[in-house]
Amino acid sequence: MVREILMPKLGLTMVEGTITQWFVKEGDKVNVGDRLFEVETDKLTNEITADTAGMMRKILINEGGTAEVKSLIGIIAGENEDISSVTGKEESIVEAVKEEPKEAITFEAEERSDYVRATPYAKKLAAEKRIDLSKVAATGYNGVIVAKDVDALPEEIKVKATPTARKIAEEKGINLQEIYSGSRIRTSDVLAIEETRAKTDDAETEKASGIRRITAQRMKTSWAGTPMVTFNLEADMSELMELREKLKPVYAKEGLRLTYNHIIMKILSKLLVEYRYLNASFENDIITYHKHVNLGVAVDVERGLMVPNVKGTENMSLREIAEETEKLIEAAKSNKLSPDSLSGGTFTITNLGMFGMESFTPIINKPEVAILGINKIIDKPVALNKQVVIRPMMNLSLTTDHSLVDGALSAKFLSEIKEMIENPYLLI
Repeated sequence: MVREILMPKLGLTMVEGTITQWFVKEGDKVNVGDRLFEVETDKLTNEITADTAGMMRKILINEGGTAEVKSLIGIIAGENEDISSVTGKEESIVEAVKEEPKEAITFEAEERSDYVRATPYAKKLAAEKRIDLSKVAATGYNGVIVAKDVDALPEEIKVKATPTARKIAEEKGINLQEIYSGSRIRTSDVLAIEETRAKTDDAETEKASGIRRITAQRMKTSWAGTPMVTFNLEADMSELMELREKLKPVYAKEGLRLTYNHIIMKILSKLLVEYRYLNASFENDIITYHKHVNLGVAVDVERGLMVPNVKGTENMSLREIAEETEKLIEAAKSNKLSPDSLSGGTFTITNLGMFGMESFTPIINKPEVAILGINKIIDKPVALNKQVVIRPMMNLSLTTDHSLVDGALSAKFLSEIKEMIENPYLLI
């Protein structure tokens, strides 16, 4: 039986995935439960196992390739089984995956004598490289020009350059396409590139991973599209530190590590039930007030920043919050997070205190509307009962979406966090 392997959907927001590794190669025997491939999304990396037995007959997306969700990426079938019915449609499906990651292949209805059948991406590429599509040979489905056809053109067709400039570029290993702007490239242009390259030869470069690229894009979108305001307020940590010191040995007997994050998460769980504008999502002009408090915890891992969330913390004890949070952090560091743990967050905390930060501006994890930054605890002189004393102080950095959360509400919310930190018995 022919089995089509499709790019899995590993989360509600996943639209595409990158194949980071194939555990099998074409011709290998596959059993149910065998590891097939590893896929990377913007949030996590998952191993996908086989749900049918057979032979790995075809791999359509190689390692490093990206495909849209539910796109065909491979075929499992019997050794002598006819797979032409599947590979016959590979031309259109796979071409769309490889060349058109952002939009489907569409054609204009109007037929004209000068009309060239090409995918939108191929047209965009040709326009950028100033290539006449009428000179491009089509290899795509049904005689359509695709991006690889544009890329396959000989260099001399793509770029106008003097013979000397072309020769020097070839000797120096310079790609003329990268410096072509439409005007004829001359020797001086190539020499200028060579001079620039000489100045940067000691630099190291690498291609950004899928997670890093998409994280960067989301951060840019969040920053550009959200009027964020950060509020900073110092809190006296004396009482909270004393509470932690008393509870630490109790939790340690149960194999649990109690941190300041856990106690602050408990405080937030209590307050966010009352502050529904802070425990909300705001997207496409729709405000969603969440019934539960799902606290996201920013975790710095080797591949980038992960934000798993502890769900339903408003109904959890401090012990349960500590246990579940540590489980998620360990899963993030060992690359074993489930898609569910990375979706559905309603509020996020991020702690940079261990790096000595005294204040920073956390960026909201959209579509959430607020994030709380935790900073370093510093012994400072403060006035207490008209006496100068040394107290452990910590700055709280709250960033909110000002399009939904007014400044006064943000300030009031932060003030209440401070009050509960300084009087943790209010949690009872």
